[in-house]
Amino acid sequence: DTIFFFTPTDIMASGEQGPSPGSITAIQVLASYAPAELVLRHAADRHPAPPSAPEREDFEGAVGFVDVSGFTALSERLQKDFGNKGSEKLNQYINSYLTRLIDGVSHHGGDVIKFAGDALQVVWRERGGRTGTRGVGESGGGSGGGSNGGGG
Repeated sequence: DTIFFFTPTDIMASGEQGPSPGSITAIQVLASYAPAELVLRHAADRHPAPPSAPEREDFEGAVGFVDVSGFTALSERLQKDFGNKGSEKLNQYINSYLTRLIDGVSHHGGDVIKFAGDALQVVWRERGGRTGTRGVGESGGGSGGGSNGGGG
């Protein structure tokens, strides 16, 4: 099997079918970089493709910031106890922990929108009262409550 690595720019420049027939689609690449809500919206289109222009989406929701407590101390302890193998153990531990955390967030309707080392930023969107999606720079109705948009 061949593994292909592409940047989002490569995918966008190659057109809808992706850089190589049978490899991966632009939507699959988008899915690895963007919140599920955005990916699902674009995947549902008649001709699925990543967005061609910046978008802004206003919505009600909650944001959570999750950081692994004691990560530095664990890292130092594993390095002391296992030497060079300590970093491998740390990688296994953090991957296992984050996998379970992400599964739990997803199970409860959340979406991980950012990773930063041992930390996550998560958003839970109000599913019933969406206020709308529009291109950046388009005027939108509503009260103008100072939202920064969301999802990325």
